[in-house]
Amino acid sequence: MHALSTAWQDQVKEFFSNLHGHQSKALAFFVEGAIAANSIVVQRVAEALLAESEASACSIERRLERFLSNPRIETQETWDKFLSAAMPFFQGRPLRLIIDLTSYKEHAQVIYIGLLQQSRVLPLVWKVMPGQTKWDQGLWECIEQLCERLMAHLGSTDCTLIGDSAFGCFPMVSLCQKYHWHYIFRICGQHTCQRRSAHGTLGASQAVADLVSRPGKHFYGSVRLWQENAIDTHLSAYWDPEEEEALIVISDRTAGRKRLEEYSWRWKVEATFQDLKSRGWDWEESHVRRLDRVERMLLVLFVMLWWVTRLAACCVHNGHRARYDRADRRDKGMLRIGRLYWLDLRRHEIRPCNRQKYLLFQGSAGQWAFHLRF
Repeated sequence: MHALSTAWQDQVKEFFSNLHGHQSKALAFFVEGAIAANSIVVQRVAEALLAESEASACSIERRLERFLSNPRIETQETWDKFLSAAMPFFQGRPLRLIIDLTSYKEHAQVIYIGLLQQSRVLPLVWKVMPGQTKWDQGLWECIEQLCERLMAHLGSTDCTLIGDSAFGCFPMVSLCQKYHWHYIFRICGQHTCQRRSAHGTLGASQAVADLVSRPGKHFYGSVRLWQENAIDTHLSAYWDPEEEEALIVISDRTAGRKRLEEYSWRWKVEATFQDLKSRGWDWEESHVRRLDRVERMLLVLFVMLWWVTRLAACCVHNGHRARYDRADRRDKGMLRIGRLYWLDLRRHEIRPCNRQKYLLFQGSAGQWAFHLRF
């Protein structure tokens, strides 16, 4: 076994002390196999792990399946332990959070809040819900539970939550106000509003779309939005002539072109999901169906994502990016660069004193530290 693999397994076992020894070893094994295979599909991961084990591919596959089906692995507890060590690095600086709802084929829906870093969105909290049957909780109740979990790791950090039109509604604005977060949400043009004049008076009620009724028009100003559960907010809208409709966002901060630019960061979550799905780790081809197994699969995938991102940061920080990406333009995302760097590290012998700097955490029990410096 490569020295980096041994160091990784030791760290996972030491850090995730809530897991049984065999469980933590399987998690470390699964994460490494997923990086090597560039896939989360169990069969491909097992084949990639043949280089690390004398066991047969079928035996390795059964081991990975047992991890996914083990009800004693508490996904939330395990992930909260991870956040308790990772999030102190980000506290004290403005954070941009992205909320999204993504499908796992027809089998599940995943509510996801992530942290924008460079060109990707790192998962912070998530919840897996049924894809075709009725939920036992409402969407806003689920989201509030995620926000409560997240608040335990954010403290008084300055946060801005960004979401598409599915989240541009009164319940989401209320949640942001409750947790003292800034917000930027896209809304549909069918919503109604009242413009507020420079003197503070409200105009007649009108459709938001009427503010930018044709290509090339823009509107930046204060409005009272919605007739029921009305809120005072700032609305920024612009109809790009090359687009089919206007981009309209609301925020608690002053309206302007900058709010539209900030909203565009939300698209990074789409690139992240493409990396995890069709363009990278084949999330949707994993054939995992039961919701509890999907939760454990995402635990593996998200631990891997954070580690690969940290490796990418290490690569860029140490000046090695040119080995993997073009100098005149950036063709490769952070996850791809991190994986290529990991593969290169595996081809070389790493001195014991240097191994830890390529792992997910620095330090040891009771003094874990996470760094992400590009």
